[in-house]
Order: sequence, then structure tokens, then C-alpha cells
Amino acid sequence: MSEKRIKAVVTVVGTNTGRAFRETNFLETLKAVSSQRTMEAKGAVPRITNWTPNSAEEATNAGINELDMLEAIDYYRTSRGEHPTANNKLLFTSMANLIKFDAFHLAEVLLTQPLFVIVGDKVGAFGSYRDGFELYNKAASKSKKIHIVKGASHYDLYDQPQATTEALENLVSFFSNNLLEK
Repeated sequence: MSEKRIKAVVTVVGTNTGRAFRETNFLETLKAVSSQRTMEAKGAVPRITNWTPNSAEEATNAGINELDMLEAIDYYRTSRGEHPTANNKLLFTSMANLIKFDAFHLAEVLLTQPLFVIVGDKVGAFGSYRDGFELYNKAASKSKKIHIVKGASHYDLYDQPQATTEALENLVSFFSNNLLEK
């Protein structure tokens, strides 16, 4: 937002990650992080946790059935989107930084470039649909647009041809109107 050499901004299913982490039991997480930091200062091994369950079966066995989480597992923990070096691990104490992060901080002042937000209408817990509208409404951009891809979820807009084709067609038009010299 503060880099004014960027002439136009687009987000496709952008999520304000900090907001998502603050919707969990974040005060308890911060207490646990503090306790872990104290233990590590006294010599304990750093605690490593998983970002997501390692499989849909593991999620189901843990009672997890939320759309975005199951689709995240399908994307990140299978050949669909998994990177060979991705280990699905997170240093537990870094949760404090995730909780306090706000991707939209000062958007109402700093985000003045033309803005285009694309979301799917299948709403999951990660909040990209809601966050898309929040960013759109908050941004100081005088030229802004939001597009909803019908029948698409957060992860459909990563790699599913029907959803990504619609998004791309709209992106090309937006960039043509906002980046090409007139």
C-alpha cells in the first residue's frame, strides 16, 4: 500500500490472516506462546506445530469438517498443490506475530491505487469473501471494483479452470484499463 510505484492492486481471494487467527481463542494462544517462550529461554526445545491436519482422514478423525480447512488440506497436502519441500510445520511461538498482523492496516489512507478484488461466493471460515468486501469498503482507492465468481470457493480460485478463467478474464480487463498507457 505504501509503494506508490505499484500502479494498480488486485487480490484474488485475499485473506486478512491476522483477522482469521484472532477469531480463534487467540488470548489463550498468546498465553501459551508466552509460556513456551519462557520454557525455551530455560532450554526447552522449540515447539513445532502443524498448519493443517496432514490428511482429510486426520481432519475427519479430529472432528474437522469446515469447507476451507478441508479444501486447504486437499490443496496443500496432496499432489494438487503440495510443494516437495513443504513440511506443513509452524514454529508455535510465531503465532503471536500472526495474531497481531493486519493486512489491511491503514488501507483507508494508503491504498489509493486502483483496486480490484475477486472472491468466490462459497463462503468458508478463512474469510476471504468477507475480507474481500472489507478491503473494498476500507480502501481509499477512488477506482475500485469487486467481482464475485459464482459457485467458487477460496481454493477453487487457486486452480480450478472454470473459476480461474473467469477471474483471469476480469483481471486482464482491469490491468488493461489501469496499466496500459493511454
